[in-house]
Amino acid sequence: MTTSRSRVTLPSAQKMYWAAEQWRNRALIDDRSLFSGEPMNGAAAAQELVEAFVEQPDLGAGTFYEKLETQLATVSADAVQLAAELMYVYYLIVTTRAARGKTKREQIQMILDYRDAGTTDLPDEFAEALAGGVAHPGTGYNTFRWKMFAYLIRVYEAAKKLPRAERSGVFTEWDAFQRFMGGIDDQSVWSQRFALEHMLFPDYAPAITSRDDRSALPKVFAKRLGGEYEVAEIVRRLEPNAWFGNRAYTDLYRTPYRELWQQPNPKMDAYVSWARRFTDMLEQPRATWQERALRAAETLRAASSGAPIAEPLRAALHDLDSGLASAVSAVVSWAENDDAAARHALTAFADHRGGEAIDRFLDRVPDDVLTGGRAQMALASALLMAQGAEELPLWPFDTAAASHRLANGYPGQDSSTVGENYVLYLERLDAVRVGLGTPENLWATRLDAAVLADLLVRTGRPDGWEDAEWRAFDAWRTGKAVALTTQASTSSAGAVTAPAEAPETEASSTSFEDLAAALSLDEQGIEWLEETLELLRLKKQLILQGPPGTGKTYLARELAEFLAEDPKRVTLTQFHPGTSYEDFVQGLRPDPENPTSFRVVDGPLIRIAEEARAHPEATYVLLVDEINRGNVPAVFGELYFLLEYRGETVTLTYGKDFSLPGNLFLIGTMNTADRSITALDSALRRRFYVRDLRPGETPVDGMLRNHLTQHDAELEWLAELLDRANAIIKDKDQRVGPSHFMGRQMDETRARRAWNYTVMPTLREVFYRRPELLDQLEFATLKAAVTHTAGDAAAD
Repeated sequence: MTTSRSRVTLPSAQKMYWAAEQWRNRALIDDRSLFSGEPMNGAAAAQELVEAFVEQPDLGAGTFYEKLETQLATVSADAVQLAAELMYVYYLIVTTRAARGKTKREQIQMILDYRDAGTTDLPDEFAEALAGGVAHPGTGYNTFRWKMFAYLIRVYEAAKKLPRAERSGVFTEWDAFQRFMGGIDDQSVWSQRFALEHMLFPDYAPAITSRDDRSALPKVFAKRLGGEYEVAEIVRRLEPNAWFGNRAYTDLYRTPYRELWQQPNPKMDAYVSWARRFTDMLEQPRATWQERALRAAETLRAASSGAPIAEPLRAALHDLDSGLASAVSAVVSWAENDDAAARHALTAFADHRGGEAIDRFLDRVPDDVLTGGRAQMALASALLMAQGAEELPLWPFDTAAASHRLANGYPGQDSSTVGENYVLYLERLDAVRVGLGTPENLWATRLDAAVLADLLVRTGRPDGWEDAEWRAFDAWRTGKAVALTTQASTSSAGAVTAPAEAPETEASSTSFEDLAAALSLDEQGIEWLEETLELLRLKKQLILQGPPGTGKTYLARELAEFLAEDPKRVTLTQFHPGTSYEDFVQGLRPDPENPTSFRVVDGPLIRIAEEARAHPEATYVLLVDEINRGNVPAVFGELYFLLEYRGETVTLTYGKDFSLPGNLFLIGTMNTADRSITALDSALRRRFYVRDLRPGETPVDGMLRNHLTQHDAELEWLAELLDRANAIIKDKDQRVGPSHFMGRQMDETRARRAWNYTVMPTLREVFYRRPELLDQLEFATLKAAVTHTAGDAAAD
């Protein structure tokens, strides 16, 4: 078999390869269950799935899992077990950027729960493999999940029809495997076939599941390689572009190969456009970073020579960002108290390379000494610079998240190690170098790109920049405006010259990262927030909808204040059944100076619109809480037209000409749990983008866990309690949101009171005919299930 560089060497992929190997050996070659390892009559179970699912497709309404439960209603427990294990294989290759590990696990367990007995739950070691993955198969892989699943059943069925002695050759020899797969219809399920090829033959088949990409790549690289080759051969012939430690692989979706065949990235284009204005400012801060690298080298020399390590360590880390002061102090104190252990940890940078050295170092530092991924990354990367700052620069603590967003950084996996995330950081720096140079001739070094990223996020206003240019730049870097290039808007601005000293850090308005932190968002939530802000900028009207407790109003207010930059430019109004056009837009009211007459009084919409019109350089936001509780068509009146045709003018009921200024945004919130409330009509929905906030889904899913990790780590079990409760409730519109557990000074007693006196009264109304379900939703019962202990009711 031809060897290649197609096996992904990142740590997050290794358990996936292990699990795929177990599936090959246990389930395909042998006749055992993947999860239990016990004997299974796979041929009989596969036949049941063929008859119940493959030959009886359900194309009606309902989710895939709702229909699957019905289709498998009469099959054996072994067939249900096989269905869950094949769904596990379906998800195994998928990165957690496409499907979160938690989602994968829950959906596999959902299938196993179709039977009360006779199935084996997903083992922890196999569950851990779902936190990685190496491919993003695309929307078709999910949209046509039923086809992919049916194909997996057919593959497994065909394997079980082979004699036991023949299976080993089929699933360990590439040519035999190809002949075997050729006998199974793969029309419209090519991505699933390509996924199986990589998982079972990772040293030959690349992790490219797109048929279109596989068709395009031979032509793209024909000139470079002297001929058109299949993708596996292209990967084998190209130089590796991805490393972890000393292990390399070739990834055509990474820099510099990605830039040769994929569409330009607008975010990177904007980043590079602004970055060009700062490239002359690198000299002084670059020298500071190189000085840090020299101090890191002194620390490693002390470690190898036997000299005391604490003081060199302090010197190497002392001038990192102020937010790292406590982490630096903890590490230095540890070195003072246990010199031998600290010395042993530092040898990782002598024995290993790059991201692997970071992971080995952190493995040797006690968990209670250095906690938190960002602090770990910053301190470890500061020491890693001893290996060569030009190619292995510092990961700046305060600017990492912002530069990741601005440059469209490569995302990690749920199971990515700190060292792996550092490697992804280096790839982002290389992508910037390509943008400023070419794939064949990268601009400068990684150190230059890292210093440039730090300048872009933290620098004050350079000399010669005009007001409009500076506002556009600051809006771009803080996430408050659509990314703009400098060519059109700043051609008249003076050239940027390097000041005598590095520019002072200027106090800036709240950044996107500050907003994400205030909302306790995880990585998927941050992506959701970016998309939400972009939708707001495109249409200027947005509705956040979901059940109570999902933080709709809080999120709306945070969004509004972020965009407006001043709470005085935000107006909040709440609709109720009595809200009228006269209340919201404009109406006649008694004149207090002349009780016998009436005058036209502007409502909150007119008032904020006029203020926004008077200050076109600022952003204004009108929040409409519980927008669907009012008679929306009557309240908005002729504004229906203006919401769709911004910039047009209408005559209001009381004769005034009016238009909506471009710097006014509207954000509404809408309750989806109270079905007595009239839903918005399609005409109004068309005028707003609508974003869902639902428990168990992004961004709500990660909020509570992130909040507790940062503020109440000892209460992290509350996140598991909420997940369990919502799994019992099932109805998406009745699930419980996290805000009940996110108050200040939260403890178990407050959490239990919130549950008993806020959540349970509503659940009792909804499920009054299901007392057995309500028993499962009692706070003490839920806590016992997730912590295996009783609640502290007696402490109240």
